[in-house]
Amino acid sequence: MSTMEGQIDNYCPKEEQKVTKRKISLSSCGVCGSEEAKYRCPACFTHTCGLLCVKKHKDDSGCSGARNKTAFVTLSHFDEMALLSDYRFLEDTGRFADGATRDNLIQAPRTTLK
Repeated sequence: MSTMEGQIDNYCPKEEQKVTKRKISLSSCGVCGSEEAKYRCPACFTHTCGLLCVKKHKDDSGCSGARNKTAFVTLSHFDEMALLSDYRFLEDTGRFADGATRDNLIQAPRTTLK
């Protein structure tokens, strides 16, 4: 019996299913502190466990929950997602500027003659 056959016999698909990859570390909720955090606020990076804690976080701290698209990112933290975010921001501003040049009301405002 070769070593390859021994490895096939010991293969168990249940062991493979147990291994899951987590995006957020095993930190507790920053609002209630009782449960494991599942979400992170894009604006201030506060960890929350659910919708009630998200709403409470926004009410208590006054956080908008919207990520600051123009925030400075250091070179050590600059990754593919930051590059993609910057690219999308530039596309949005270009689309907005193009739409403003096509708008007839902006180019020729209405005047009333009395």
